[in-house]
Amino acid sequence: MRIVVACTDLGVRIPGHKGASLHLTSITNAFAEAGHDVLLVGVAGHGAPSIDVPSILLPHPGRATGLRREVNKLRFVQGFFGAVGTEVAAFKPDIVYERLSLFGTAGIQLSRRTGAKHVVEVNALLAQEEAKWRGLRLAERASRDEAAVLAHADLRVAVSTEHAASVDEVCSGRTIVVPNGVETSRFRNLPNKTEARRQLGLPEDARLVGFVGALRPWHGVDLALQALALVPCVVHLVVAGDGPIRDELVALADQLGVTDRVHWLGQLGHADIPTVLAACDAATAPYPDLAGFAFSPLKLYEYLAAGLPVVASAIGQIPDVLDHGAFGMLTRPGNVRDLAAALWITMSQPQRYQAAAQSARTHTLTHHSWRQRAVMIVAAAKECDRSAVAA
Repeated sequence: MRIVVACTDLGVRIPGHKGASLHLTSITNAFAEAGHDVLLVGVAGHGAPSIDVPSILLPHPGRATGLRREVNKLRFVQGFFGAVGTEVAAFKPDIVYERLSLFGTAGIQLSRRTGAKHVVEVNALLAQEEAKWRGLRLAERASRDEAAVLAHADLRVAVSTEHAASVDEVCSGRTIVVPNGVETSRFRNLPNKTEARRQLGLPEDARLVGFVGALRPWHGVDLALQALALVPCVVHLVVAGDGPIRDELVALADQLGVTDRVHWLGQLGHADIPTVLAACDAATAPYPDLAGFAFSPLKLYEYLAAGLPVVASAIGQIPDVLDHGAFGMLTRPGNVRDLAAALWITMSQPQRYQAAAQSARTHTLTHHSWRQRAVMIVAAAKECDRSAVAA
């Protein structure tokens, strides 16, 4: 199969450190590893792309806020087809695999131009998400474009059952659920704990809980800091990531008196994450009680692939990923005392979770690779009848 992977989201650059950028890179490489010819078209980041396939990466128009930010996105999408359409047509794709993006209708044009099947990956309904977290001036236009893309698609690939249900409320059509995966090659050979801690400058005698991800309100790092204050001082928190609320979190750690027990590693390259996790004794995904939680957290699969017991909120698909607590401990979302108790039990009884964590590692490396996700998607796409959708 010949597959064009398309993304017009200005926040998802190649290369990039955001989870969305890593997801896009991973699924693109996975299609190639599964034996397909792949062309990536998207937004250029800084530095050389971390992909093994041909690419057409258009320059970012520049940062903006408010209405100007939305207009920039809209104009970028409107110019995208003209910039890449000829080369995409020459590639003669069988599938246009598009990551759903705000105002992102380019996949429709590329599919119509080439006759390729249109497969849309849904990580969130962007019009709703943008309006909720950032405010959206052009909300009506964004919702209309989003509905048009979902309706046109031969196949919609949702990362969670919650997203799949939301998509089916927008329009009819075939939707499958394919959760996120892990780059298994990065996690097969990990450094030992002592070596990893020395590389990162972390204390060798503490019990380390790891968090990997962007520092944003919905990731619950504030809850982890509050829980840290309730457990013995031997437990430390390692935070690998950066984001808009870092200063607030640093200030909170100071207020709680745990500054010396929090290790802010900042934004690291994805290649460094296995070393971070190898340095830790456990990991956490302390999500608050979010209405409509529908994430498929990349971090969960990476935690498990590193052989760590995971303390996470029992929300969305997380209980299923953690085998309902067999691979760690589940806590009530947003409950700090619950989180603190689970962290301390996990840290104070390592032997209790060691076998389960190794079992989770083996299971994850065997069954949750990005290549396996790519195989599932292509198999489903092959079953789609293009003429039925067009009619």
